[in-house]
Amino acid sequence: MVATTARTFKTFPDPIKDSEKRHSRFVMLIILKIKSSVYTRYHHLRIKSMINFTRPTANSQQYQSLNVITELEECRRANHQRGKRITILGAGIAGLVAAYELERLGHQVDIMEGSPRIGGRIWTHRFGDGPGAPYGELGAMRIPRDHDYVLHYVHAMGLGDKLCKFVTMFEEANALFHYQGSVFPIQDGVEGILHQTTYPRRYSKNTRLFAAWLQLIVNAIASEELRQCLTQDLNSHLMDELEMLDLEPFIMAGGKGIDLDGFIKEHPDFRKQCSKALDLFLGDILMETSHDLLQLEGGMDQLTNRLATAVKGPIKCNQEVVAIRVLENGIEVSWLEKGRLRKRYCDYVLCTIRHIKVTGTNSPCDLELEEYWQKRQTKAGKEHWAKGSKYESVAIAQNWRCQICHEHLFNGEEIETHHIAQGGSNDQGNLMHLHKPCHRQVHSKKKTKRVGLERTQSG
Repeated sequence: MVATTARTFKTFPDPIKDSEKRHSRFVMLIILKIKSSVYTRYHHLRIKSMINFTRPTANSQQYQSLNVITELEECRRANHQRGKRITILGAGIAGLVAAYELERLGHQVDIMEGSPRIGGRIWTHRFGDGPGAPYGELGAMRIPRDHDYVLHYVHAMGLGDKLCKFVTMFEEANALFHYQGSVFPIQDGVEGILHQTTYPRRYSKNTRLFAAWLQLIVNAIASEELRQCLTQDLNSHLMDELEMLDLEPFIMAGGKGIDLDGFIKEHPDFRKQCSKALDLFLGDILMETSHDLLQLEGGMDQLTNRLATAVKGPIKCNQEVVAIRVLENGIEVSWLEKGRLRKRYCDYVLCTIRHIKVTGTNSPCDLELEEYWQKRQTKAGKEHWAKGSKYESVAIAQNWRCQICHEHLFNGEEIETHHIAQGGSNDQGNLMHLHKPCHRQVHSKKKTKRVGLERTQSG
């Protein structure tokens, strides 16, 4: 089976990000960085799955186990190939679910994970080894009630009895809130904002209360830049917009909170009145403030651990894939293990690692598309460091290029920050971003010079 370059791109359904879109066939565009000491390149592969998949058209807000089971049954009926060897890249929930279902379809799978742990974005940290030890979620922690896929596998793995309500920080009576040098219980924080913020008295009590809660929510979980955006929008026009709306149905008893999710659903045009940055952030806030979220009592990693146990094939961590070759009768996968290059062969490779889709058949080997690839690399760089941070400023000053090899910083190689004056400060002027091999080269030259100087002095 030969994989060819893809002209189309359709995403493999990720259970964490449920979609109501139809998928007639999974087409995977594998973008894998081929690393060496000399260059970095990409191979583009189109991998067709062995199954067809169609989402139901009903936009259900409840857990529809029947729909998911029907879809899986359709997958089994459409599975015409048997006994294929499939290598899955990534041991997050998408990779584990894919392995679990492909095994049930009669295929032989193995999972390769580059990091030392499974779970991907599901990461539960436990403060002890006992069953009752406290824990914290460093990754995914909430399950919306309409995420059919996740809920299906929660029940399939025998964890249905662990589902319970997720209490947001705005519902937790013991949560504390820091605002302008003062600390308030979250439930009383809005009183602090009303006390410290002067809203014009021409606005009704409900308008001022709603605006205060909006500020409390944004101040609690947003950056300083977004806090300023909201303040400016409220002062310039949003207070007037709120004044024209009936806010009573969205204010909780005693003014102890607001139903922001319900408000936005009832008045979707309100977001259009916000600045672009605030509008985008409000989309995230709706999840943070929803009263209709679930969690797994005992930690979200129970789901990925149960899936890993259910998979019969091997799951290997610390296996960083560095190359994929399309052969006449299959796929060759190369990976690093304890510094040694190893190879394996399979019929298909399924990549569940997050990646940015490539337009058409664009190849980094095409010299005419150099500008296109540089823009992609710069976009990746802008998401790597916090906006406005000194590290981003250093990268911008370097025009996003390594100062030793002069290639783009985000060409796939690991990046390290070099101190120009050894042992100097962390000030922006003393920092320089370099590729890891280039960084080693710089220090190697310095060491050679020191050794040479010592020999001269001793001679």
